Amino acid sequence: MISLILILILLLITINLNWQIKDQFLEFKYDLQNENLEVTSKSTIDKILSELEKKNFKSLDPDYLEYTKSDNTKYKNLIQDLDYYKIQQADLNKKVVGHFRLKAFICKDEYYKECILSNKNIHSILNPKIFHKTLELMNELEKLGYDKYGFSIVNGHRHPSYNERIGGAKLSRHIKGEAVDIVVNDINKDGYSDKSDKDIILDILEHKVIKNQGGIGLYPGTGNVHYDVRGKRARWNSY
Repeated sequence: MISLILILILLLITINLNWQIKDQFLEFKYDLQNENLEVTSKSTIDKILSELEKKNFKSLDPDYLEYTKSDNTKYKNLIQDLDYYKIQQADLNKKVVGHFRLKAFICKDEYYKECILSNKNIHSILNPKIFHKTLELMNELEKLGYDKYGFSIVNGHRHPSYNERIGGAKLSRHIKGEAVDIVVNDINKDGYSDKSDKDIILDILEHKVIKNQGGIGLYPGTGNVHYDVRGKRARWNSY
């Protein structure tokens, strides 16, 4: 009995010291305690986002602005008029598009780790249009008989400091919460992840989802794809 208690204590200590392990634990716990259903409509996406508290640029903590470099002039002019959302620990595991959770669209920086370990809040720019376009992509895949979950989300919003750290474009659309990066897996369900799967995604984005109203990063030779809702056509091959 004593050894079992010690094992449980050590397990709890491990969970609370390692943010990645605790992240998985919180995901499991959230699904046990909540009816976390698949999100299949734009109206449901909008409802989920509307339940999050909105913050404006001026109300953000000065330490956050400094850490993220959001108060630098070149970035401030880009984002100061956009909506920030206050995200609490429990919000991270809400499904917001299909089975994709809100945390998939948030950069995994020190603030994210503190949110997991210490239950501190995160502030992130979230553009409803990029969630809508992700749902459109999934719907088109399903309509054509492909795996609508045959891709994984790498990131969505990236604050300026995080964007610099990973080598993103200087004025990346991720900074404004207008973009998503994905990795394409086995879309056509043939047991392989290859160029044919990526071509399916790119074709749908080009002709059905993004069209001339946004950007598509093609990145030949990789399984990576970028799409955004900048409001005008943009295409490129290199990172």
